[in-house]
Amino acid sequence: MLAFVLLLACSAPPEAPRELDELVGYFFSNVPVEDEAVLTAGGDNLDRWMETRLAETLDGYSVKVLSQETLDALDDRARPAAGLVGAAVGYESAFTPPMLAAGVLTTDPLERDPDVTLAYTRESEDDVACFLDQRCDTYTYVYDATDALPLGIEVSYQNVVQYRWFALSSGETALVTRQWMVEPAELNVSWLEVDAQYYTWVSLPHGEGTRNMYALWAQTRLTGNDVPEEFALNLAIDSLRGGGEKMDAWLEDHPPRW
Repeated sequence: MLAFVLLLACSAPPEAPRELDELVGYFFSNVPVEDEAVLTAGGDNLDRWMETRLAETLDGYSVKVLSQETLDALDDRARPAAGLVGAAVGYESAFTPPMLAAGVLTTDPLERDPDVTLAYTRESEDDVACFLDQRCDTYTYVYDATDALPLGIEVSYQNVVQYRWFALSSGETALVTRQWMVEPAELNVSWLEVDAQYYTWVSLPHGEGTRNMYALWAQTRLTGNDVPEEFALNLAIDSLRGGGEKMDAWLEDHPPRW
């Protein structure tokens, strides 16, 4: 990782937003940024925000949509920001960022979450051990999955995922990830469409564990009409809530090794 002290010696630190609804979008946009100080500034601000306001997000928190500029930079697909609904959920974990990353990257979702994950394959040209040992700053992969949703719905999709280590100004190591759906999802029902979905997760060290913020933006339709925003927001929150508890419970019984 870049030396934050050296960056400070060369220039003034970058500015980052201070409120959650802008911070989560800031992180999604800046996962691949070359200047690590950009993430450091965002991490410090998110850390301060969660210090006093984490409880506000435990049951879900509405956040602003992503910028069109951010979506246009992902790939060649047309990705309109209009119609997206965003939500964030916070969670305090007993596990460190490396342990949480290893829990996701070294275990099979078919075993870890069999009630939700019906099929899963992952491909990457990167070395996951290099990333988990923090010899590599980034890890990127593509996965195909089929998930079971309420009401008997099954959804199949492909996502691009990017992981990145970065340092807080304290020198502690933090984690940020982002992922996005490559194409609209395929569903086994005709009355629901999922056109786009974007996700970010920021894991900041706190004591012997972490404070985590998960954010999801989605664009969904019911039989050709946009899903009402309140309903879409609740769907997004429900998909985020409980993920942290599931991972902690898994790690308690399955400490990762790599």
